[in-house]
Parts: sequence; C-alpha cells; structure tokens
Amino acid sequence: MVRKHPRRCRRARNATSRRVPRDTDTAPDDVSRREHAAAKLNLFLHVGARAPDGFHPLESLVVFTEFGDRLHLEPSKGFRLRRIGPFADALPAAAADDLTARAVTGLGELVARVPDFTVTLEKNIPVAAGMGGGSADAAAAIRLVCRTWGVPFESPDVLSLAVGLGADVPVCLYSEPAWATGVGEQITPLPGLTDLDLLLVNPRVPLATGHVFGTFTSPASLDRMLPTGVDFAAPAAFLSYLESQRNDLAEPARALCPVIDDVLSGLERQDGCRLARMSGSGPTCFGVFDDRVACERAGAAIGAANPDWWIIPTRTGQPAV
Repeated sequence: MVRKHPRRCRRARNATSRRVPRDTDTAPDDVSRREHAAAKLNLFLHVGARAPDGFHPLESLVVFTEFGDRLHLEPSKGFRLRRIGPFADALPAAAADDLTARAVTGLGELVARVPDFTVTLEKNIPVAAGMGGGSADAAAAIRLVCRTWGVPFESPDVLSLAVGLGADVPVCLYSEPAWATGVGEQITPLPGLTDLDLLLVNPRVPLATGHVFGTFTSPASLDRMLPTGVDFAAPAAFLSYLESQRNDLAEPARALCPVIDDVLSGLERQDGCRLARMSGSGPTCFGVFDDRVACERAGAAIGAANPDWWIIPTRTGQPAV
C-alpha cells in the first residue's frame, strides 16, 4: 500500500488539530524517552526533469542503518535543544534554525501544547553528507514527542507537518526500507528486504544538496512503479538488481567534489565489496560487503590510507536497544 502524503504543509499552526488526539505524557521511563535517528541511504536514485514547481521527481530505494544519531528527552521548563556529538558544531549556530527544533515547536503548535522538555541531540551523522541526517533527526524528534504526548505520528496532520519540514522527513518518520517516488514523499514500504553489511565512507567535505541539483543536467525517464519480478529478500537477486541501477546525482556531485572518485575506487578495490555507490547527493559513499568482517577489514585498509576520512561499518536495520 502506497503512503501518499500531501506535497505541502504551509505552516504547522494552519493544520487542524482536531484530528490529533491529546493526552497526558505516556513515556515516563528512560528507555521510552530515547530515540534512534537512523542514517538514510539511497541504494539508487533516479532523477527526472525539473517540474514547474521547481522540484525534481525522483524514484529511489531507501534503506536505514543501525548507525545514526541519538535523541533523548528530559522534562524541563520550556523547550531547549541541546546538541552534542562529533558533528554538533556543524549544525546551525542558532538552535531555533535547526530542523529538529522546528519539528518539536511545529508539533507543539499542531496539538496546542507547550513542549516543556529538553531534547538532547547526539550528532553522529556528518552534516551535508547525503545520508538525510537532518531529516532523520526531525523525524526522530516527532516520534519521540508524539510518544511522550500520546499522539500517533501516523496522524494525517503530523504527516503533513513532516512533509512541510522536508521531502525526506516522511520516509525517515517510518525509517523502514521503502520505494520512494514523487519528490520523495510518496512511500511504498518494502518489508522483507534482505539486510546488507555496509561500509560508509565520507571524505569530510560537505556538499550541499542544492548545489548538486543546481548543476544536474541529465534528467532520466522515470518508471515510477515498483519493479516486479525482483526477489528483494534474496541477497543474490537483490544485489544483481542493484547493480543494474544508478545514482543520477553522482556525475554532478563528482564534478563539484572530485574526491568522491577516490572514495568509490577505494571501496571497489576492497576484498568482498559487491557494490560501491554514492548515496543521495553525496559525498558519502557506501560499499555493500559479504559480511561484517569484510566491512571492518575494508574500513581499516581505507582508513590507513586516508586517515582524515570518516569511515563507519554498519548494517541495515534497527540497532539493539
């Protein structure tokens, strides 16, 4: 079943809150006040011609990893966003400009409640890296606050808020493997997708999505339909299918950030690497490996040759609690 969400949400306070239940806090324990913001990977990305509204239609197979950011909520007087972690300094200087803060305050306006808590964001995902970190954080904040307030995040108005924050936020809200179309907001879940052992490599060079789309000149013809006849649960068949796909943003991204070529070639040279590709608008690239051991060996080899690069072995799926 395709989850189709509206393409726009003008402002959170314009949404009708009557459809969103209001209740007392329902997340008293520490575990329920924590949330994982999984890194998002585009296993492939096809990009169509720019539409009159300025957006490009897309089709992509999206997965989420055990690696990601972490959020924690604590009761306080008024709302505060606290940022920590290795990439916290790369976030907007003003917390109010952060997508996570906008998600929390927008949700408060939507349900007419004051967010009396501090949200701590542990920023582990590099910024402007092609892994949807900002969208993942906003989506995780929505799930966390909805759980605290007893509000279903699948509510139509909450989903409209997510779309208004960004095209990637709805798919990150579910954080499940999905076929994404439209501008990324039309989602078909793909349950049973085989898990993949991955090595993520980023050369620590930020690359703004807008700049990559700004130089994109080779739109594709999109099928916009979920392919039939592909056994997504069978590793060999799934990898064979992925090998036949591409990332249409790779060429403009490599022109803007040539070190991406070095990252891809470094992955391809490693034993056990079955596929190397750039994710999203880059510059992060991923390698699909035979197993975790092969990932870790490849990561050690690439890291020894490139000590300034950011390298993480991970796997698709949810982390252990």
